Order: sequence, then C-alpha cells, then structure tokens
Amino acid sequence: MSNTQTTRLRDMLDIAQDEMIMKDRIAGILEQGPKTIPEISEALGCPSREVTVWLFGMRRHGMVEAIGRADVDGYFQYELTKTHSPEPA
Repeated sequence: MSNTQTTRLRDMLDIAQDEMIMKDRIAGILEQGPKTIPEISEALGCPSREVTVWLFGMRRHGMVEAIGRADVDGYFQYELTKTHSPEPA
C-alpha cells in the first residue's frame, strides 16, 4: 500500500480554513527569529504542505517576508514584517 493510501491528505479548503488560527501560532514561532518552512513545520508539528499555505497567506497580507537567499535545499527564511513584529521590551 502506498503512503498516499495510508495517510489522508487534508483538502486545501480545510487547510485554508485553519489560516486564522495558525497565523498567530506561526507569528509566535517567528518572534523567536527567522525560520524556514521545514523549521516552522517541525515547531508546529504540521506538514510542510500546510505550513506553506498558511505562510503564503500571511505573506500575501504583508505579515511576513522572505529574507536573504535560499539555503542549499532551496528554502528561504521568513520573518515577521516590521509592522507585525512585537514591540521591544
């Protein structure tokens, strides 16, 4: 049996519906510093495929931005934009 038969991938609509909840969790992770999609995925315990949808939604709304160059695996680091970064203590 193939992996796609044993693991049900969530529908894109289901993933998109979680965006409002997950953007706050992702922002909390990015407050600790820039992270790649796999790093965010690991911290959340969610598939990279889902993190990509949520992160690109945040990017579309100006909450995060890619920084620097892609790493050797082709992943960019993302950070909160200045308007969405926490206030310094």
